Amino acid sequence: MAGLSAADMDRDITIQKAPYVTSESGEKTLDWENAEEQIVAAQWIPGSTREGYESQHRLESHVEGVFRIYDMDPRPTPDDTRIQFDGRVFDIRPYVEIERGIGLEISVVARGE
Repeated sequence: MAGLSAADMDRDITIQKAPYVTSESGEKTLDWENAEEQIVAAQWIPGSTREGYESQHRLESHVEGVFRIYDMDPRPTPDDTRIQFDGRVFDIRPYVEIERGIGLEISVVARGE
C-alpha cells in the first residue's frame, strides 16, 4: 500500500501529547487533562475484517488497527501520545514512515471501557 490519497483520509482524529508531571512522592505520570491536542485527517485500516465490522457496531471491546496520516512534527511516540477517535482512546505503537516522510502509519489498540 504505497503513498497516501487525500480521498482516503476520511476521518478526523485527535492526537494528544501529554506533559509529564511529578507527584509529591516523586512519581512521574502523564497529565492527560493538560495534553496538547491536534486534529488531523486520517485513514482508518481495521486490524481485520471482523474487528472492523464489530467496532463499527460497537460490539467489540478490543479494537486494533492502523491510522494513516500525513507526516507531522513532532512525530507521535508511544511514551506520551494517544489518539482519540469516535469516542474511544487508542494507545499508539511505534509508527512506520511512508515514503520518506510523506506520511505515517500508526498502529493502535483500544480496549473497552
